[in-house]
Amino acid sequence: MDRDLARLMTSRRKCRCCGATFAQLLSLEYDRPDMCPPDLPKLDNSALFLETGDVLTEDFCRLEDYRFIRSVMSLPLGHTEHEFVLGIWCAVSPDHFDTYADLFDEQETDELGVVPGWLSSAVPPGSEIPVAANLHMLPGDQRPELEVTDKSSPLRDLQKHGLTLVDILELLHAFGHDLPSLVHDA
Repeated sequence: MDRDLARLMTSRRKCRCCGATFAQLLSLEYDRPDMCPPDLPKLDNSALFLETGDVLTEDFCRLEDYRFIRSVMSLPLGHTEHEFVLGIWCAVSPDHFDTYADLFDEQETDELGVVPGWLSSAVPPGSEIPVAANLHMLPGDQRPELEVTDKSSPLRDLQKHGLTLVDILELLHAFGHDLPSLVHDA
């Protein structure tokens, strides 16, 4: 592993923008799909079945005719076993969404196998979306793993070949993190 990448992943640092002290690489998450209004409150997952209309929960989002599932996208760090994980949202068909929601509480969503969808979180922020993807359903309470299938998307190459130190720093900066505090030990 690259020496600077190893140092970024193992040394203690304090991010000046958010105040978090961390000793390993950050994982990032989107709290809602990009098209979801920022003023839509996040409710408990049970609201999906109790409310009509638009609903945002920790794991689901229903906006008009659109359906989204919270998932993860892993990007390998170079040629190592380490990964940079992004919590993102994927649009799926209403039928897949309803089946996933029905299987969610029983932690049997892996019965769905692979579900086609669309990455609905711009990675990095400001990038083009939607991006064609597959959701690989995982057993238990694990969130589905998103695989970019759009051959023209730079994210597909990053999933296959991994991130460099520069890629990681650019991604963290795009999410608003303070680069000097990320590369200097606390």
